[in-house]
Amino acid sequence: MLKTLEIENVALIDKLSIDFSSKFTVLSGETGAGKSIIIDSLGFVLGGKANKILVKQNKNFMKVVAVFNGIFSKEVKNVLDTYGIECESEVIILRRLSSDGKSEIRINGNVVTAQMLKNISSLLVDIHGQHEHQRLINSKFHLDILDGFIKDKSIFALYKNLLSRLKEVNSNILKLNISTENQERMLDLLDYQIQEIEKFDLKENEDEELEKTKFLMKNYERIFESLKGATDSLDGNNPVIDGVKKAISLLSGIAHFDESLEPFIERLESLKYEILDISQSLNAKQEECSFDEYEFEKIDQRLDKINLLKKKYGKTIGEIFDFYNKSKKEYADILNSKEELKEKLIEKNKLLKEIFEESQKISEFRKKVASDFEQKTKKELIDLGMKNAKFYVQFAEVDKDNFENKLTLNGLDDVQFMFSANPGQDMQPLSEIISGGEASRFMLALKNILAENDKIMLMVFDEIDAGISGEMGFKVACKLANISRRHQVISVSHLPQICAMADHNVCVLKEVRENNTFVTAKMLNKNDTFEEISRLSGGSQNSQVSLNHAISLKQRCDEYKNAL
Repeated sequence: MLKTLEIENVALIDKLSIDFSSKFTVLSGETGAGKSIIIDSLGFVLGGKANKILVKQNKNFMKVVAVFNGIFSKEVKNVLDTYGIECESEVIILRRLSSDGKSEIRINGNVVTAQMLKNISSLLVDIHGQHEHQRLINSKFHLDILDGFIKDKSIFALYKNLLSRLKEVNSNILKLNISTENQERMLDLLDYQIQEIEKFDLKENEDEELEKTKFLMKNYERIFESLKGATDSLDGNNPVIDGVKKAISLLSGIAHFDESLEPFIERLESLKYEILDISQSLNAKQEECSFDEYEFEKIDQRLDKINLLKKKYGKTIGEIFDFYNKSKKEYADILNSKEELKEKLIEKNKLLKEIFEESQKISEFRKKVASDFEQKTKKELIDLGMKNAKFYVQFAEVDKDNFENKLTLNGLDDVQFMFSANPGQDMQPLSEIISGGEASRFMLALKNILAENDKIMLMVFDEIDAGISGEMGFKVACKLANISRRHQVISVSHLPQICAMADHNVCVLKEVRENNTFVTAKMLNKNDTFEEISRLSGGSQNSQVSLNHAISLKQRCDEYKNAL
């Protein structure tokens, strides 16, 4: 239950602390007294929109603290445990917003995000405000309302798994689904590029070898003349060779006198043969040296073609090979993708069939739930004075052959509440014919049914009595009392019947002190409560008749609660 709500620097509230009953608390007060500020503060601390305009004038922050205690549901404990928040018997939520927009959120002292707060608070509190009426009169929310009465959500598990797989398959198809025209154009381009490179039969470093050969051929005359001069210098009556021969002959004639001359003779012999070998090699090189104009042109043409390939596919032969390999892979990938696309389309069709079948199972299950929902709702509406009410959940037809674009996380069903409040009136879309007072009673009926199995600790009703008065007000009060025996209930109300049904009454007051306006709250005792009921009934101040009526109404409400 919500034990205490502490509010500081919110709008017209300076500092305010409110304690609540574990059963049924009613906030009452004059119109404009500030009851909505308290509800807005509660919404803020539970994760509602943080609007810095709510920070009290001349203050630099606002802060709200909500203290919950009691036995928490397994779902609440699991979420808290997931976030590493320890919880035994108390959950303290603190939310602070500074005037510069900076926010701080803590749960049991642990810093949490706004989304984490919402995940936790949604399991603790259900606030019924004016937006709930909007959900009722907007048919697109009717399916959500109906699904709120489904206890076992596992019925959706397989369907959601199939839907997730369909999303993945559609993503793959989107990537693979290049138009046939573009795909064929790409294949033609890649094939042309691959064939063009293959046709040249390039070799690694071929361009460097050709450039080297071309360079040699361009310098043919100079090379030939130099080789010829070198061989001529070493061939024939070469003075160098003759000199070496003469030196060998002279040293050989005296070697028997000095044995140390032998090594010199050997070295000269080697030199002679080395010179002769060099001479023969240069001579062979000279014979090899030739200029073939046809071969030169052929090399030049080959280099021109290689350079053309470089302009298209890479600065070097290595880069051309890289482009070639990449193009071949891309070509193969496109061919494979066409086949993969066929497989994915087959998989998608199979998934759609399974999804449709599963959605139909969900739909049949919903229709059974809807039948029970209709009966319970009609019973509640009768209890709330709408004795001739007729109510029906209408399911739209589903086109089996064209449903993919209508898939939602909740299936294929599109439902609309059909309603008639008066005898002789045909059922029509509820959103088109329901009045404000009827909408309030209808929402209370739904909340009362939901309360049967809802694990939420606190249900808050912000002026659920809109458009209701007289004996109907007592019936609405009874419904709120019913809910309060299974859940803690806080209600903002202007009806004396609801105020009299409360277990705990809080009166919200607006005071002016020293030219400043302040919103405060007073916990009402027994006599205060009688006076507040009298005021809400429109009785004159301090009128004994009005007070007697208030006491009588309070006794009637207490008798009803005691009988529950």
